Amino acid sequence: MRNKLKSEEVVYKFDLTGIKLDNNKNYMPEYEQVYENIKTALQINKFGYNVYLIDDFSMDKLNNITDFIKENVKNKEKPKDICYVIYEDEKSPEALFLKNGKGNLLKKTLHNIQEEYSKIVINFYLNSSIKEKEEILENMQKKRNEIVGSLIEEAEESGFQIKVYKSGFKFLPTKDGKPITEKEYEILGEYEKEEILNKLNILKKKAQNILIMLEENENKDLNKIKKIMKEYLSKKIYSLKENYKEDFKEDKNVIEYLNFVCNKIGESLANIYSINYDDDEELISKSIYKYDVNVIVDNSKNSKPPIIFEEDPSVNNLLGSIEYENRNGIYVTDLNLIKSGALLKANGGCLILRVNSLFSNANAYYYLKKSLLSGKVRLDYNRGYLELLSLSGLNPKPIDINETVILVGDYSVYDLLYSYDEDFKKIFKIKSEYNPIIDINKSNKEFFVDNIYMNCKKNNLKPLTDDAIKELAKYLSRKAEYKNKLYMDNYELNKILILANSNIEEKNQDYIEKTDIINIVCKEEILEKEVLEKYKENTLLIDVKDKSIGQINGLSVIDMGYYRFGRPIKITCSCYNGTGNIIDIQKESNLSGNIHNKAINTLRGYINTLVNNYEVLPVDFHLNFEQIYGKVDGDSASVAEAIAIISALSKIPIKQNIAVTGSVNQFGKVQPIGGVNDKIEGFFKVCKTIDTIENKGVLIPKSNTKNLVLNEEVEKSIQEGKFNIYYMENMKDAVEILLDIEERNKVDFVLDSIEKEVKKYSSKKRYRR
Repeated sequence: MRNKLKSEEVVYKFDLTGIKLDNNKNYMPEYEQVYENIKTALQINKFGYNVYLIDDFSMDKLNNITDFIKENVKNKEKPKDICYVIYEDEKSPEALFLKNGKGNLLKKTLHNIQEEYSKIVINFYLNSSIKEKEEILENMQKKRNEIVGSLIEEAEESGFQIKVYKSGFKFLPTKDGKPITEKEYEILGEYEKEEILNKLNILKKKAQNILIMLEENENKDLNKIKKIMKEYLSKKIYSLKENYKEDFKEDKNVIEYLNFVCNKIGESLANIYSINYDDDEELISKSIYKYDVNVIVDNSKNSKPPIIFEEDPSVNNLLGSIEYENRNGIYVTDLNLIKSGALLKANGGCLILRVNSLFSNANAYYYLKKSLLSGKVRLDYNRGYLELLSLSGLNPKPIDINETVILVGDYSVYDLLYSYDEDFKKIFKIKSEYNPIIDINKSNKEFFVDNIYMNCKKNNLKPLTDDAIKELAKYLSRKAEYKNKLYMDNYELNKILILANSNIEEKNQDYIEKTDIINIVCKEEILEKEVLEKYKENTLLIDVKDKSIGQINGLSVIDMGYYRFGRPIKITCSCYNGTGNIIDIQKESNLSGNIHNKAINTLRGYINTLVNNYEVLPVDFHLNFEQIYGKVDGDSASVAEAIAIISALSKIPIKQNIAVTGSVNQFGKVQPIGGVNDKIEGFFKVCKTIDTIENKGVLIPKSNTKNLVLNEEVEKSIQEGKFNIYYMENMKDAVEILLDIEERNKVDFVLDSIEKEVKKYSSKKRYRR
């Protein structure tokens, strides 16, 4: 019979000759385009050039991407530390970026400065060896004593005793050199009392003037001491300042900050000075220790830009947080309770997130988007009831970020975000798509074999024989639906290897063999067994050896997602007088999908093209998928439907031993379909179940021959000539292969037969009129 495929055109081949192991883990052909896109994003390093990676997530893939990024950023500068520091406003800390590993040194340096100032200032207050200060203090005391002494003398002359306080003077009238009591004062005469009051008023006015004079003099002297103190502090802290200038010579901003702190502490301590240390101690402590450093990102252990995968991207984990503590029933916070999130930890490097995890956390995508659009991380997002209860809330200033974000998700989320979120396309300008299907060439074969070897080594599995490797390749080619390609699914590969290894543990085999792989990948599910049983019991009716008019064996696939298998379907057609309509019983019963409906309309166009001598074809056709009670969709049965119509109209029988699958256009050209391997094997199994496989076959589109990757049993039957696969390019091929015609020119015979039958229908129509 014409158009029969030879066994060598069908049997799968995977040659391992010359294949060597090189353990080249960095080469991943299915990820070449992904790596190229990630590399581009890393090189551009500008606003919005983040990556949306369309791929299924797995830890192996994450590790491979991470390794690739590490290799591409290894020559970039080390990531900087990030600190929050206090400037003027303790409630509004600011961010400081430092050279890698310098964050903790800054914190230590600030602490040393504060401790040093604390020692120096105590020494200044208590040390009497500071000559200039002591001279001024002695002079102050001398002047005070002289001025106060003159007031005391005058008071004594006026009959008063004087008590000196820091805030002023108290005058007590005396009698015989001793202060009089209230009782004694009361018995005095009015004249004496008036005289005492007049003298007291004069003394008070003089005392007031003296106090003003003392304050002016002491302020002048204190200002001199404060100036001396500033110079003293500056001199004593000089060596420490020189040290930190050397430590942070590459961080000018840090030197500026520490200079600012030193200047502010020096000014503040000088302004506080009031001679007595005990009086000033509390203010001194506040002035020195108000400044603080919180190292929120410590990159001291990172010699390369950080690559962070955030498994749980909640808002807190993404941005960071300001924590609160309950101290004596009051919620308080401070600089050191600010915690960084993944966006800050990945600053200068790369952050990897899963879309599913991102959208599982309320508001996480919103705040990620907000941060990427502004180029800043803000920690004011979580102001809530704790801040309302707290008397010490913080308002940290935003921190600049510059990193590449890789978002791993599927098509549906990408399409949704791209279509309905204007901001998304601004911040994820690079779309990268993982393509698991790779060509079978020498380098990819080496990668495939090496990958098997590495998986076995990693999981402590037995090695594979060459035939087992070929069978694995065959399975992956079948998944790719191309005999010259492989579907590289490392997760699936690992699963098969582990299951196969588990099955041979009790057999004491040294190798995983071909049959061990077949037992895993070709295992029939219960549903498929039940369907075959129904054919065997004649519950599902099908004829695979006779000839019938208007009846043909089409092919379908039952796809459950995790498993799929093929099964033949009896398609029937009956015709009677009408106006050229094709009545699809599936459609009339609301059991057809949109693609199937389109295929019926296309079929109507083809039939009209085939029989073009009639303005109105005097025949209607009834098409039915027998014993199908679920929804039918797709166009892969349109060749079978066309042959059933031709057979019903021409009264030429169809061979039932050959099933057919294929789509047809309006001009009779046959188009490719999906699931060709499942369909062929489905018909093969049914034939084997209810009859024999001898002299049976399947007709497929020629364009599907490249997709043939059949199981070993089918391949063997084809090699033995028991089971055959035929191909077709157009409906002419289908007619010649499927219809039972002895004539040499089969197509002309069919057309003549159709013409004769159509005339009969036309005459019946006229007779009825």
